[in-house]
Amino acid sequence: MIENGDLILNYLERLGIEYVFGVPGGSIEPFYNALARSERKGGPKAILARHEAGAAFMADGYARVTGKIGVCCSTSGPGATNLITGVANAYADSIPLLVITAQPSIEKFGLGAFQEGSCTGINTVRMFETCTRYNTLVSHPAQLENKLLQAISYTKSNCPGPAHLSIPLDIMRAKVEPKYGAQHLRAFINHEVVTSDKGVELLFRYLSEAKKVTFVVGEGCSGAVSQLLRLVELQNWLMVTTPMAKGLISDFHPLYRGVFGLGGHESAREALLPSNADFVVVVGTALDEVTTGGWDTEAILSNRMIHISQNAEHLSRSVLAKACILGSPKLLLEQTFNCIPKFKEKPTVEYLPGADGFPKYVEYRDKEVCFNNSSPVKPQALYWTLSQLCPPNSYVLMDTGNSFLWGIHYWQTHNKAGVEDKLFHIGMGFASMGWAIGASIGMALGNKAPIICFTGDGSVLMSGQEMTVAKEHNLNILFVILNDSHLGMIKHGQLLGGAENIGNVLPQVDFAAMAIAMGLKGHRINKLTDLDAIGIDEIFKQDGPCVLDVLIDANEVPPMGSRMKVLAGCGAYDGGQA
Repeated sequence: MIENGDLILNYLERLGIEYVFGVPGGSIEPFYNALARSERKGGPKAILARHEAGAAFMADGYARVTGKIGVCCSTSGPGATNLITGVANAYADSIPLLVITAQPSIEKFGLGAFQEGSCTGINTVRMFETCTRYNTLVSHPAQLENKLLQAISYTKSNCPGPAHLSIPLDIMRAKVEPKYGAQHLRAFINHEVVTSDKGVELLFRYLSEAKKVTFVVGEGCSGAVSQLLRLVELQNWLMVTTPMAKGLISDFHPLYRGVFGLGGHESAREALLPSNADFVVVVGTALDEVTTGGWDTEAILSNRMIHISQNAEHLSRSVLAKACILGSPKLLLEQTFNCIPKFKEKPTVEYLPGADGFPKYVEYRDKEVCFNNSSPVKPQALYWTLSQLCPPNSYVLMDTGNSFLWGIHYWQTHNKAGVEDKLFHIGMGFASMGWAIGASIGMALGNKAPIICFTGDGSVLMSGQEMTVAKEHNLNILFVILNDSHLGMIKHGQLLGGAENIGNVLPQVDFAAMAIAMGLKGHRINKLTDLDAIGIDEIFKQDGPCVLDVLIDANEVPPMGSRMKVLAGCGAYDGGQA
Protein backbone atom coordinates (compact mmCIF):
# COMPACT_ATOMS: atom_id res chain seq x y z
CA MET A 1 0.00 0.00 0.00
CA ILE A 2 1.22 3.49 -0.85
CA GLU A 3 -0.21 6.98 -0.49
CA ASN A 4 -1.89 8.49 -3.51
CA GLY A 5 0.81 11.17 -3.67
CA ASP A 6 3.46 8.46 -4.08
CA LEU A 7 1.32 6.78 -6.72
CA ILE A 8 1.24 9.97 -8.79
CA LEU A 9 4.99 10.39 -8.55
CA ASN A 10 5.60 6.75 -9.50
CA TYR A 11 3.79 7.39 -12.77
CA LEU A 12 5.64 10.64 -13.37
CA GLU A 13 8.95 8.86 -12.85
CA ARG A 14 7.95 6.16 -15.34
CA LEU A 15 7.17 8.91 -17.85
CA GLY A 16 10.68 10.35 -17.37
CA ILE A 17 9.44 13.58 -15.77
CA GLU A 18 12.13 15.10 -13.58
CA TYR A 19 10.46 18.11 -11.94
CA VAL A 20 7.22 19.28 -10.39
CA PHE A 21 6.84 23.07 -10.32
CA GLY A 22 4.74 24.66 -7.61
CA VAL A 23 4.23 26.39 -4.29
CA PRO A 24 3.32 24.31 -1.21
CA GLY A 25 0.54 24.90 1.30
CA GLY A 26 -1.43 23.11 3.98
CA SER A 27 -3.91 21.27 1.77
CA ILE A 28 -1.25 19.93 -0.60
CA GLU A 29 1.18 18.96 2.15
CA PRO A 30 0.77 15.17 1.60
CA PHE A 31 1.86 15.59 -2.03
CA TYR A 32 4.96 17.53 -0.96
CA ASN A 33 5.71 14.80 1.58
CA ALA A 34 5.61 12.36 -1.33
CA LEU A 35 7.87 14.69 -3.33
CA ALA A 36 10.39 14.66 -0.49
CA ARG A 37 10.39 10.85 -0.53
CA SER A 38 10.69 10.93 -4.33
CA GLU A 39 13.72 13.23 -4.23
CA ARG A 40 15.52 11.00 -1.73
CA LYS A 41 15.28 8.02 -4.08
CA GLY A 42 16.22 9.97 -7.23
CA GLY A 43 12.70 10.49 -8.61
CA PRO A 44 10.91 13.71 -9.61
CA LYS A 45 11.77 16.63 -7.38
CA ALA A 46 10.09 19.87 -6.38
CA ILE A 47 11.01 23.22 -7.91
CA LEU A 48 9.75 26.04 -5.70
CA ALA A 49 8.34 28.90 -7.78
CA ARG A 50 7.75 32.31 -6.27
CA HIS A 51 4.17 32.52 -7.57
CA GLU A 52 1.89 29.78 -8.86
CA ALA A 53 1.54 31.43 -12.29
CA GLY A 54 5.33 31.23 -12.52
CA ALA A 55 5.13 27.52 -11.71
CA ALA A 56 2.73 26.95 -14.61
CA PHE A 57 4.98 28.98 -16.94
CA MET A 58 7.97 26.87 -15.86
CA ALA A 59 6.07 23.65 -16.52
CA ASP A 60 5.12 25.05 -19.94
CA GLY A 61 8.77 25.74 -20.83
CA TYR A 62 9.86 22.33 -19.59
CA ALA A 63 7.23 20.64 -21.78
CA ARG A 64 8.21 22.65 -24.87
CA VAL A 65 11.88 21.77 -24.67
CA THR A 66 11.63 18.12 -23.57
CA GLY A 67 8.46 16.91 -25.31
CA LYS A 68 7.35 15.50 -21.95
CA ILE A 69 4.41 16.55 -19.79
CA GLY A 70 5.02 19.64 -17.68
CA VAL A 71 3.72 19.22 -14.13
CA CYS A 72 2.67 22.06 -11.83
CA CYS A 73 0.84 22.07 -8.52
CA SER A 74 -0.65 24.37 -5.92
CA THR A 75 -2.49 24.36 -2.67
CA SER A 76 -6.23 25.06 -2.49
CA GLY A 77 -8.05 28.36 -2.97
CA PRO A 78 -5.78 31.22 -4.05
CA GLY A 79 -2.99 28.80 -4.94
CA ALA A 80 -5.30 27.27 -7.55
CA THR A 81 -6.58 30.59 -8.86
CA ASN A 82 -3.02 31.88 -9.18
CA LEU A 83 -2.24 28.95 -11.48
CA ILE A 84 -5.04 29.71 -13.91
CA THR A 85 -3.29 32.31 -16.08
CA GLY A 86 -0.32 29.99 -16.71
CA VAL A 87 -2.62 27.05 -17.41
CA ALA A 88 -4.72 29.14 -19.81
CA ASN A 89 -1.54 30.17 -21.62
CA ALA A 90 -0.56 26.52 -22.07
CA TYR A 91 -4.08 25.64 -23.21
CA ALA A 92 -4.03 28.33 -25.90
CA ASP A 93 -0.64 27.07 -27.16
CA SER A 94 -1.56 23.33 -26.91
CA ILE A 95 1.17 22.59 -24.34
CA PRO A 96 0.74 19.32 -22.35
CA LEU A 97 0.51 20.07 -18.63
CA LEU A 98 -0.61 17.97 -15.69
CA VAL A 99 -2.09 20.45 -13.20
CA ILE A 100 -2.60 19.26 -9.62
CA THR A 101 -4.45 21.46 -7.14
CA ALA A 102 -5.49 20.68 -3.59
CA GLN A 103 -8.69 20.97 -1.60
CA PRO A 104 -9.39 20.73 2.13
CA SER A 105 -10.48 17.27 3.28
CA ILE A 106 -13.68 16.32 1.51
CA GLU A 107 -15.54 15.89 4.78
CA LYS A 108 -14.96 19.60 5.46
CA PHE A 109 -16.57 20.79 2.22
CA GLY A 110 -19.21 23.42 2.89
CA LEU A 111 -17.98 24.19 6.40
CA GLY A 112 -15.88 27.20 5.49
CA ALA A 113 -12.53 25.42 5.63
CA PHE A 114 -9.39 27.53 5.21
CA GLN A 115 -8.80 28.33 1.50
CA GLU A 116 -11.73 26.14 0.45
CA GLY A 117 -12.23 25.88 -3.32
CA SER A 118 -14.93 23.23 -3.46
CA CYS A 119 -18.34 23.24 -5.12
CA THR A 120 -19.76 24.71 -1.92
CA GLY A 121 -17.23 27.53 -1.79
CA ILE A 122 -15.29 29.44 -4.46
CA ASN A 123 -15.43 26.68 -7.03
CA THR A 124 -11.90 26.41 -8.42
CA VAL A 125 -12.67 23.23 -10.38
CA ARG A 126 -15.28 25.10 -12.38
CA MET A 127 -12.74 27.88 -13.04
CA PHE A 128 -10.47 25.41 -14.85
CA GLU A 129 -13.25 24.10 -17.13
CA THR A 130 -12.54 26.31 -20.12
CA CYS A 131 -8.72 26.16 -20.06
CA THR A 132 -8.15 22.40 -19.72
CA ARG A 133 -8.68 19.32 -21.86
CA TYR A 134 -9.69 17.31 -18.81
CA ASN A 135 -10.88 18.68 -15.49
CA THR A 136 -12.11 16.74 -12.46
CA LEU A 137 -12.39 16.56 -8.69
CA VAL A 138 -11.13 13.27 -7.23
CA SER A 139 -13.82 12.47 -4.66
CA HIS A 140 -12.75 8.95 -3.55
CA PRO A 141 -9.30 7.41 -3.02
CA ALA A 142 -9.94 4.61 -5.50
CA GLN A 143 -10.71 7.11 -8.27
CA LEU A 144 -7.30 8.72 -8.34
CA GLU A 145 -5.35 6.21 -10.40
CA ASN A 146 -8.02 5.95 -13.10
CA LYS A 147 -8.42 9.72 -13.30
CA LEU A 148 -4.66 10.27 -13.32
CA LEU A 149 -4.27 7.97 -16.30
CA GLN A 150 -7.12 9.70 -18.11
CA ALA A 151 -5.52 13.08 -17.42
CA ILE A 152 -2.18 11.91 -18.81
CA SER A 153 -3.94 10.59 -21.89
CA TYR A 154 -5.63 13.94 -22.56
CA THR A 155 -2.42 15.94 -22.19
CA LYS A 156 -0.68 13.92 -24.91
CA SER A 157 -3.58 13.49 -27.31
CA ASN A 158 -3.67 14.89 -30.84
CA CYS A 159 -5.40 17.93 -29.29
CA PRO A 160 -2.82 18.35 -26.50
CA GLY A 161 -3.11 20.69 -23.57
CA PRO A 162 -3.48 20.87 -19.78
CA ALA A 163 -5.40 18.36 -17.67
CA HIS A 164 -6.45 19.27 -14.12
CA LEU A 165 -6.90 17.08 -11.07
CA SER A 166 -8.33 18.70 -7.93
CA ILE A 167 -7.44 16.40 -5.02
CA PRO A 168 -8.68 16.85 -1.42
CA LEU A 169 -6.12 16.54 1.36
CA ASP A 170 -7.54 13.27 2.74
CA ILE A 171 -7.71 11.71 -0.75
CA MET A 172 -4.06 12.58 -1.44
CA ARG A 173 -3.04 11.11 1.91
CA ALA A 174 -5.11 7.92 1.53
CA LYS A 175 -3.29 4.62 1.05
CA VAL A 176 -4.19 2.52 -1.98
CA GLU A 177 -3.11 -0.61 -3.78
CA PRO A 178 -1.97 0.43 -7.28
CA LYS A 179 -4.00 -1.27 -10.01
CA TYR A 180 -1.89 -0.56 -13.04
CA GLY A 181 1.61 -0.36 -11.66
CA ALA A 182 2.86 -3.20 -13.84
CA GLN A 183 1.15 -1.96 -17.00
CA HIS A 184 2.80 -0.16 -19.87
CA LEU A 185 1.96 3.43 -20.79
CA ARG A 186 1.80 2.90 -24.54
CA ALA A 187 -1.66 4.48 -24.66
CA PHE A 188 -0.14 7.79 -23.62
CA ILE A 189 1.93 8.40 -26.73
CA ASN A 190 0.95 11.07 -29.24
CA HIS A 191 0.19 8.73 -32.13
CA GLU A 192 0.49 10.12 -35.63
CA VAL A 193 -2.77 10.21 -37.59
CA VAL A 194 -2.48 8.64 -41.04
CA THR A 195 -4.31 10.62 -43.72
CA SER A 196 -6.85 8.70 -45.73
CA ASP A 197 -5.96 7.65 -49.27
CA LYS A 198 -8.54 10.13 -50.50
CA GLY A 199 -6.83 12.96 -48.62
CA VAL A 200 -3.42 12.08 -50.09
CA GLU A 201 -4.91 11.86 -53.57
CA LEU A 202 -6.67 15.21 -53.14
CA LEU A 203 -3.52 17.02 -52.02
CA PHE A 204 -1.42 15.53 -54.82
CA ARG A 205 -4.05 16.41 -57.44
CA TYR A 206 -4.22 20.05 -56.40
CA LEU A 207 -0.46 20.44 -56.14
CA SER A 208 0.19 18.75 -59.49
CA GLU A 209 -2.12 21.30 -61.13
CA ALA A 210 -0.29 24.27 -59.61
CA LYS A 211 2.67 26.13 -61.02
CA LYS A 212 3.25 28.25 -57.92
CA VAL A 213 2.68 27.11 -54.34
CA THR A 214 3.51 28.74 -51.01
CA PHE A 215 3.61 26.72 -47.78
CA VAL A 216 2.65 28.34 -44.48
CA VAL A 217 4.62 26.44 -41.85
CA GLY A 218 2.89 26.33 -38.45
CA GLU A 219 4.12 25.13 -35.07
CA GLY A 220 2.43 21.77 -35.71
CA CYS A 221 4.94 21.16 -38.50
CA SER A 222 7.63 20.47 -35.91
CA GLY A 223 8.96 17.00 -36.61
CA ALA A 224 8.11 17.26 -40.31
CA VAL A 225 10.63 19.91 -41.39
CA SER A 226 12.87 17.48 -43.26
CA GLN A 227 9.93 16.14 -45.27
CA LEU A 228 8.71 19.67 -46.00
CA LEU A 229 12.09 20.92 -47.18
CA ARG A 230 12.61 17.92 -49.42
CA LEU A 231 9.28 18.58 -51.13
CA VAL A 232 9.54 22.36 -51.58
CA GLU A 233 13.17 22.21 -52.72
CA LEU A 234 12.35 19.66 -55.40
CA GLN A 235 9.46 21.78 -56.69
CA ASN A 236 11.01 25.22 -56.03
CA TRP A 237 7.99 26.30 -53.97
CA LEU A 238 8.07 29.14 -51.45
CA MET A 239 7.75 28.98 -47.65
CA VAL A 240 6.70 31.34 -44.89
CA THR A 241 6.22 30.61 -41.19
CA THR A 242 3.64 31.71 -38.67
CA PRO A 243 4.95 33.71 -35.69
CA MET A 244 4.71 30.63 -33.44
CA ALA A 245 6.67 28.54 -35.96
CA LYS A 246 9.53 31.00 -36.47
CA GLY A 247 12.77 29.06 -36.14
CA LEU A 248 11.57 25.84 -37.77
CA ILE A 249 12.94 27.12 -41.09
CA SER A 250 16.25 28.95 -41.38
CA ASP A 251 15.82 32.63 -42.20
CA PHE A 252 18.60 32.12 -44.76
CA HIS A 253 16.92 29.37 -46.81
CA PRO A 254 16.63 30.70 -50.39
CA LEU A 255 12.94 29.69 -50.62
CA TYR A 256 11.96 31.27 -47.30
CA ARG A 257 10.21 34.62 -47.36
CA GLY A 258 9.82 35.39 -43.65
CA VAL A 259 7.06 35.41 -41.05
CA PHE A 260 3.47 36.07 -41.99
CA GLY A 261 1.22 37.52 -39.31
CA LEU A 262 1.78 39.74 -36.30
CA GLY A 263 5.25 41.28 -36.37
CA GLY A 264 5.95 39.71 -39.75
CA HIS A 265 7.53 40.63 -43.07
CA GLU A 266 5.98 42.16 -46.18
CA SER A 267 7.88 39.60 -48.31
CA ALA A 268 5.91 36.84 -46.57
CA ARG A 269 2.59 38.44 -47.46
CA GLU A 270 3.70 38.93 -51.06
CA ALA A 271 4.56 35.23 -51.30
CA LEU A 272 0.95 34.40 -50.38
CA LEU A 273 -0.80 36.66 -52.90
CA PRO A 274 -2.50 35.09 -55.97
CA SER A 275 0.26 36.36 -58.25
CA ASN A 276 2.79 34.21 -56.35
CA ALA A 277 0.69 31.29 -55.15
CA ASP A 278 -1.91 29.28 -57.03
CA PHE A 279 -2.38 27.43 -53.75
CA VAL A 280 -1.50 28.31 -50.16
CA VAL A 281 -0.80 25.16 -48.13
CA VAL A 282 -1.21 25.85 -44.40
CA VAL A 283 0.43 23.16 -42.24
CA GLY A 284 -0.07 22.59 -38.52
CA THR A 285 -1.65 25.76 -37.19
CA ALA A 286 -4.99 27.29 -36.26
CA LEU A 287 -6.34 30.23 -38.23
CA ASP A 288 -6.31 32.87 -35.50
CA GLU A 289 -5.68 36.62 -35.65
CA VAL A 290 -1.93 36.31 -35.11
CA THR A 291 -1.43 33.63 -37.78
CA THR A 292 -3.62 35.17 -40.48
CA GLY A 293 -2.32 38.74 -40.26
CA GLY A 294 -5.61 39.95 -38.81
CA TRP A 295 -7.74 37.63 -40.98
CA ASP A 296 -6.21 38.81 -44.25
CA THR A 297 -8.52 37.52 -47.01
CA GLU A 298 -6.06 38.28 -49.79
CA ALA A 299 -3.24 36.17 -48.34
CA ILE A 300 -4.32 33.06 -46.41
CA LEU A 301 -8.10 33.10 -45.98
CA SER A 302 -9.33 32.27 -49.48
CA ASN A 303 -10.43 29.34 -51.60
CA ARG A 304 -6.78 28.88 -52.62
CA MET A 305 -6.04 27.50 -49.15
CA ILE A 306 -5.33 23.83 -48.42
CA HIS A 307 -5.24 23.28 -44.66
CA ILE A 308 -3.35 20.31 -43.17
CA SER A 309 -3.09 19.39 -39.50
CA GLN A 310 -3.04 16.44 -37.14
CA ASN A 311 -5.01 18.53 -34.64
CA ALA A 312 -8.67 18.50 -35.69
CA GLU A 313 -9.34 21.76 -33.85
CA HIS A 314 -6.91 23.55 -36.16
CA LEU A 315 -9.25 22.80 -39.06
CA SER A 316 -12.40 24.11 -37.39
CA ARG A 317 -12.10 27.65 -38.84
CA SER A 318 -11.22 26.60 -42.40
CA VAL A 319 -14.59 27.54 -43.86
CA LEU A 320 -13.08 29.06 -47.03
CA ALA A 321 -10.50 26.35 -47.71
CA LYS A 322 -10.26 24.46 -50.96
CA ALA A 323 -9.52 21.37 -48.86
CA CYS A 324 -9.05 20.42 -45.20
CA ILE A 325 -6.93 17.32 -44.61
CA LEU A 326 -6.61 15.69 -41.20
CA GLY A 327 -3.39 13.81 -40.69
CA SER A 328 0.25 13.81 -39.69
CA PRO A 329 2.16 16.47 -41.67
CA LYS A 330 5.23 14.26 -41.58
CA LEU A 331 3.51 11.24 -43.10
CA LEU A 332 1.41 13.25 -45.56
CA LEU A 333 4.35 15.27 -46.92
CA GLU A 334 6.37 12.06 -47.25
CA GLN A 335 3.57 10.42 -49.21
CA THR A 336 3.14 13.47 -51.42
CA PHE A 337 6.85 13.58 -52.19
CA ASN A 338 6.81 9.91 -53.16
CA CYS A 339 3.94 10.56 -55.60
CA ILE A 340 5.89 13.16 -57.59
CA PRO A 341 7.77 11.86 -60.65
CA LYS A 342 11.48 12.52 -60.06
CA PHE A 343 12.47 13.93 -63.46
CA LYS A 344 15.03 16.23 -61.91
CA GLU A 345 17.65 15.96 -59.24
CA LYS A 346 17.11 17.59 -55.88
CA PRO A 347 18.93 20.94 -56.04
CA THR A 348 21.81 21.87 -53.80
CA VAL A 349 20.59 24.51 -51.39
CA GLU A 350 22.95 27.19 -50.13
CA TYR A 351 22.05 29.09 -46.96
CA LEU A 352 23.90 32.29 -47.83
CA PRO A 353 23.29 35.79 -46.44
CA GLY A 354 23.31 38.90 -48.54
CA ALA A 355 26.19 41.35 -48.58
CA ASP A 356 24.76 43.09 -45.49
CA GLY A 357 24.50 39.83 -43.52
CA PHE A 358 20.71 39.67 -43.74
CA PRO A 359 18.76 36.93 -45.52
CA LYS A 360 18.56 37.77 -49.23
CA TYR A 361 14.87 37.10 -49.73
CA VAL A 362 13.22 38.40 -46.56
CA GLU A 363 12.12 42.03 -46.56
CA TYR A 364 12.87 43.85 -43.30
CA ARG A 365 11.49 47.15 -42.16
CA ASP A 366 14.09 49.86 -41.36
CA LYS A 367 16.97 47.46 -41.90
CA GLU A 368 19.55 50.22 -41.68
CA VAL A 369 18.59 50.86 -38.04
CA CYS A 370 20.04 47.45 -37.15
CA PHE A 371 23.52 48.93 -37.55
CA ASN A 372 22.86 51.97 -35.36
CA ASN A 373 24.98 52.28 -32.21
CA SER A 374 23.31 55.31 -30.66
CA SER A 375 22.14 55.73 -27.08
CA PRO A 376 19.50 54.81 -26.02
CA VAL A 377 19.73 51.48 -27.83
CA LYS A 378 17.63 50.88 -30.92
CA PRO A 379 15.69 47.64 -30.31
CA GLN A 380 16.15 46.61 -33.95
CA ALA A 381 19.92 46.80 -33.48
CA LEU A 382 19.76 44.94 -30.16
CA TYR A 383 17.95 41.93 -31.64
CA TRP A 384 20.03 41.82 -34.79
CA THR A 385 23.32 42.11 -32.89
CA LEU A 386 22.52 39.51 -30.21
CA SER A 387 21.27 37.05 -32.82
CA GLN A 388 24.76 37.24 -34.33
CA LEU A 389 26.66 37.07 -31.01
CA CYS A 390 24.77 34.40 -29.06
CA PRO A 391 25.58 30.70 -29.53
CA PRO A 392 23.66 29.30 -32.53
CA ASN A 393 22.22 26.46 -30.42
CA SER A 394 20.63 28.89 -27.95
CA TYR A 395 16.97 28.63 -27.10
CA VAL A 396 15.44 32.09 -27.28
CA LEU A 397 12.15 33.12 -25.69
CA MET A 398 10.31 36.36 -26.40
CA ASP A 399 7.87 37.71 -23.82
CA THR A 400 4.54 39.33 -24.57
CA GLY A 401 4.60 42.90 -25.83
CA ASN A 402 7.27 44.71 -27.79
CA SER A 403 9.67 41.89 -26.89
CA PHE A 404 8.02 39.42 -29.24
CA LEU A 405 7.16 42.00 -31.92
CA TRP A 406 10.82 42.99 -32.33
CA GLY A 407 11.90 39.35 -32.02
CA ILE A 408 9.55 38.00 -34.69
CA HIS A 409 10.79 40.58 -37.14
CA TYR A 410 14.50 40.96 -36.42
CA TRP A 411 15.86 37.89 -34.63
CA GLN A 412 17.83 35.69 -37.03
CA THR A 413 17.41 31.89 -36.91
CA HIS A 414 19.80 29.48 -38.58
CA ASN A 415 18.19 26.01 -38.50
CA LYS A 416 19.39 23.93 -41.43
CA ALA A 417 17.78 20.93 -43.15
CA GLY A 418 17.38 17.99 -40.81
CA VAL A 419 17.46 20.10 -37.64
CA GLU A 420 14.08 19.55 -35.98
CA ASP A 421 14.81 21.30 -32.69
CA LYS A 422 12.80 24.51 -32.41
CA LEU A 423 14.97 27.23 -30.88
CA PHE A 424 12.61 30.24 -31.06
CA HIS A 425 9.64 30.34 -28.66
CA ILE A 426 6.81 32.75 -27.97
CA GLY A 427 3.65 32.26 -25.92
CA MET A 428 1.33 34.03 -28.31
CA GLY A 429 -1.92 32.07 -28.01
CA PHE A 430 -2.97 33.75 -24.76
CA ALA A 431 -0.03 36.17 -24.63
CA SER A 432 0.54 36.35 -20.87
CA MET A 433 3.06 38.94 -19.71
CA GLY A 434 5.90 37.33 -17.77
CA TRP A 435 5.47 33.95 -19.49
CA ALA A 436 9.00 33.95 -20.91
CA ILE A 437 10.64 34.49 -17.52
CA GLY A 438 9.12 31.35 -16.01
CA ALA A 439 9.25 29.34 -19.24
CA SER A 440 12.97 30.02 -19.66
CA ILE A 441 13.57 28.46 -16.22
CA GLY A 442 11.62 25.35 -17.15
CA MET A 443 13.54 25.11 -20.42
CA ALA A 444 16.89 25.49 -18.69
CA LEU A 445 16.02 22.66 -16.30
CA GLY A 446 14.92 20.47 -19.20
CA ASN A 447 17.87 21.20 -21.50
CA LYS A 448 21.35 22.44 -20.64
CA ALA A 449 21.73 24.49 -23.84
CA PRO A 450 22.08 28.28 -23.45
CA ILE A 451 18.77 30.06 -22.86
CA ILE A 452 18.05 33.69 -23.78
CA CYS A 453 14.94 35.37 -22.40
CA PHE A 454 13.84 38.69 -23.89
CA THR A 455 11.34 40.45 -21.67
CA GLY A 456 10.09 43.94 -20.97
CA ASP A 457 10.27 46.11 -17.90
CA GLY A 458 6.51 45.69 -17.40
CA SER A 459 6.81 41.90 -17.41
CA VAL A 460 9.74 42.00 -14.97
CA LEU A 461 7.77 44.17 -12.57
CA MET A 462 5.03 41.53 -12.74
CA SER A 463 7.09 38.33 -12.58
CA GLY A 464 10.75 39.21 -12.19
CA GLN A 465 10.93 37.48 -8.80
CA GLU A 466 11.07 34.14 -10.64
CA MET A 467 14.62 35.00 -11.73
CA THR A 468 15.71 34.05 -8.22
CA VAL A 469 14.70 30.46 -9.09
CA ALA A 470 17.28 30.55 -11.89
CA LYS A 471 19.85 31.73 -9.38
CA GLU A 472 18.87 29.05 -6.86
CA HIS A 473 19.44 26.30 -9.41
CA ASN A 474 22.45 27.95 -11.09
CA LEU A 475 20.79 27.97 -14.52
CA ASN A 476 22.57 29.41 -17.54
CA ILE A 477 19.96 31.97 -18.63
CA LEU A 478 20.61 35.39 -20.14
CA PHE A 479 17.70 37.69 -19.23
CA VAL A 480 17.56 40.66 -21.64
CA ILE A 481 15.26 43.39 -20.31
CA LEU A 482 13.93 46.04 -22.68
CA ASN A 483 13.90 49.01 -20.33
CA ASP A 484 12.08 52.06 -21.64
CA SER A 485 9.95 52.86 -18.55
CA HIS A 486 6.77 52.13 -20.48
CA LEU A 487 4.32 49.41 -21.35
CA GLY A 488 5.62 49.75 -24.89
CA MET A 489 2.98 47.83 -26.84
CA ILE A 490 0.25 49.77 -25.03
CA LYS A 491 1.99 53.11 -25.58
CA HIS A 492 2.51 52.61 -29.30
CA GLY A 493 -0.91 51.06 -29.75
CA GLN A 494 -2.53 54.14 -28.26
CA LEU A 495 -0.37 56.40 -30.42
CA LEU A 496 -1.04 54.54 -33.67
CA GLY A 497 -4.74 54.13 -32.96
CA GLY A 498 -5.38 57.72 -31.96
CA ALA A 499 -6.38 56.73 -28.42
CA GLU A 500 -5.75 58.62 -25.21
CA ASN A 501 -2.20 58.44 -23.86
CA ILE A 502 -2.90 56.83 -20.50
CA GLY A 503 -1.74 54.00 -18.23
CA ASN A 504 1.50 53.15 -20.02
CA VAL A 505 4.22 54.91 -17.98
CA LEU A 506 6.36 52.85 -15.60
CA PRO A 507 8.86 54.05 -13.00
CA GLN A 508 12.50 54.26 -13.94
CA VAL A 509 14.07 51.12 -12.50
CA ASP A 510 17.69 50.00 -12.46
CA PHE A 511 17.14 46.32 -13.24
CA ALA A 512 20.88 45.60 -13.21
CA ALA A 513 21.02 46.75 -9.59
CA MET A 514 17.85 44.80 -8.86
CA ALA A 515 19.44 41.67 -10.34
CA ILE A 516 22.57 42.09 -8.24
CA ALA A 517 20.40 42.55 -5.13
CA MET A 518 18.74 39.20 -5.93
CA GLY A 519 22.14 37.50 -6.30
CA LEU A 520 22.33 37.47 -10.11
CA LYS A 521 24.95 39.06 -12.31
CA GLY A 522 23.66 42.33 -13.76
CA HIS A 523 24.87 44.80 -16.37
CA ARG A 524 23.34 48.03 -17.61
CA ILE A 525 23.58 48.58 -21.37
CA ASN A 526 23.44 52.20 -22.57
CA LYS A 527 24.71 51.52 -26.10
CA LEU A 528 25.55 48.35 -28.01
CA THR A 529 29.29 48.80 -27.70
CA ASP A 530 28.82 48.14 -23.96
CA LEU A 531 28.32 44.49 -24.96
CA ASP A 532 31.95 44.37 -26.09
CA ALA A 533 33.20 45.15 -22.60
CA ILE A 534 30.98 42.46 -21.07
CA GLY A 535 31.65 39.77 -23.67
CA ILE A 536 28.59 37.72 -24.61
CA ASP A 537 30.76 34.62 -25.04
CA GLU A 538 32.02 35.02 -21.48
CA ILE A 539 28.47 35.25 -20.11
CA PHE A 540 27.61 31.84 -21.52
CA LYS A 541 30.84 30.30 -20.22
CA GLN A 542 29.96 31.28 -16.67
CA ASP A 543 27.55 29.40 -14.44
CA GLY A 544 24.31 30.98 -13.34
CA PRO A 545 21.93 33.58 -14.75
CA CYS A 546 22.82 37.06 -15.93
CA VAL A 547 20.68 40.15 -16.55
CA LEU A 548 21.26 42.73 -19.28
CA ASP A 549 19.30 45.88 -18.42
CA VAL A 550 19.10 47.52 -21.84
CA LEU A 551 18.00 51.15 -22.01
CA ILE A 552 16.12 51.18 -25.29
CA ASP A 553 14.74 53.98 -27.41
CA ALA A 554 11.09 54.30 -26.37
CA ASN A 555 10.20 56.14 -29.58
CA GLU A 556 10.95 53.26 -31.95
CA VAL A 557 7.63 51.82 -33.17
CA PRO A 558 7.48 48.00 -33.35
CA PRO A 559 5.88 46.15 -36.31
CA MET A 560 2.32 45.85 -34.99
CA GLY A 561 0.24 47.12 -37.90
CA SER A 562 -1.96 44.04 -38.25
CA ARG A 563 -2.94 44.30 -34.59
CA MET A 564 -3.82 47.97 -35.00
CA LYS A 565 -5.97 47.25 -38.05
CA VAL A 566 -7.98 44.70 -36.08
CA LEU A 567 -8.37 47.01 -33.07
CA ALA A 568 -9.61 49.73 -35.42
CA GLY A 569 -12.22 47.31 -36.81
CA CYS A 570 -10.92 47.61 -40.35
CA GLY A 571 -10.81 43.91 -41.25
CA ALA A 572 -7.91 42.36 -43.12
CA TYR A 573 -4.54 44.04 -42.98
CA ASP A 574 -1.76 44.59 -45.45
CA GLY A 575 0.82 42.22 -44.00
CA GLY A 576 2.02 43.00 -40.51
CA GLN A 577 3.90 46.27 -40.86
CA ALA A 578 3.30 49.26 -38.62
